[in-house]
Amino acid sequence: MKNIILLFSIIGLLVFMAVGCTSDSRNMFGDSIANTVTNKAFDSMTSKATEESKTSSKKSKATADYVPSDADAHFIQPSDYFIADKEFPGQGYIWVNLSKVVTAPSTQTKNEGLFMMVGSGKEIWTKYYWKSRIAAKGEIKIGKTIIAFNDNREDDIYYAPENKEGARTDPWFMAKITDTTDMYKGYVMVSGGYKVAIDNIRIPLK
Repeated sequence: MKNIILLFSIIGLLVFMAVGCTSDSRNMFGDSIANTVTNKAFDSMTSKATEESKTSSKKSKATADYVPSDADAHFIQPSDYFIADKEFPGQGYIWVNLSKVVTAPSTQTKNEGLFMMVGSGKEIWTKYYWKSRIAAKGEIKIGKTIIAFNDNREDDIYYAPENKEGARTDPWFMAKITDTTDMYKGYVMVSGGYKVAIDNIRIPLK
């Protein structure tokens, strides 16, 4: 009788251990599945965040201060004109405005053109207009008519524009070189007694 009871006890113990092992295995298996799902979800979120960050970075670069590839160091484009409402008298200075042509000058318009000022959007008819380019060193001579940027002044010297917005909306002026003895210091004197940096000189072209 004792042997039978012992036998049943051993069988019961084995069944209990088997059930316990099965339960643990199931728990371990379930935990493994849960961990796998969680890791995949985390990886997916991380990957999405990375892609969004890259997209945001690309957008930031795209909306940065854009400069057309054909613009020069003064942010001036080939289609730009400088215009005035009067002729430069050869002394002092006159203001000139960066503009775009709306109606090209022709014999039908008495050689006047309709231009729109980039800064204000105002349109005017005028026969005083110039294309321009940055001056070469050999062109910087006494008596030469030049165009210079007005709104980047330091220590009484007028320097070239530092950014596109300033270059295209702030004032420029036309004057004549009157003294080149300080070129070794990086500037010249122009009519009106103003000092203009060498890199801030443009040559007007008809």
